[in-house]
Amino acid sequence: MDHASRGSALPIVALLLLVAAIAAAIGAYAWQKHAKRLRWEEVASTYARTSNTSERLTLIERHREVPQSALWLLQIASGQFQEGAYGEATKSFLRFTDYFPKHPLRPAALLGAAAGSEAQGKREEAVRSYRAVLEEQSADPYRLVAEISLARLEIEQKQYASAKNLLEAIRRRRPVNRFEGEVQELRDRLPP
Repeated sequence: MDHASRGSALPIVALLLLVAAIAAAIGAYAWQKHAKRLRWEEVASTYARTSNTSERLTLIERHREVPQSALWLLQIASGQFQEGAYGEATKSFLRFTDYFPKHPLRPAALLGAAAGSEAQGKREEAVRSYRAVLEEQSADPYRLVAEISLARLEIEQKQYASAKNLLEAIRRRRPVNRFEGEVQELRDRLPP
């Protein structure tokens, strides 16, 4: 092969190597995705076979990378709350916020933690969780529920000015529709 032939063959060889590298990368990516899906299916199967809450929580902790784990943890926390295990429910809701700090349902978990704390008579913890929802700049309805709940707690503590500010902020933002009655009831509890 002469020098000119080798010079024109180099771009072709480089192109073939590039195509081979891309093909290998695509194959590796597809295999990783397949392996990940198989792993997720295995974890889901194990979760379905496990009925003990403690074992399920351990499984969720070990496999936080499985997207379904976040929803499983919220289901456990909600179930605990419905059963009246408010302390355990609060821990589970807070565990959700720790495990999944960027999850779109984080404000819902914070509301659950607040309700659990309130049910236990832990007002300050409830207030912290309601305020955390507001600090996250979460969208309605999470923000709305947190504001209404926080206003109710503040009225109970005779902190009328801050309760009034919350209720006025709700009114200014937009009509409250299905919560309008509750907002009006809270406004009626404020002194003139």
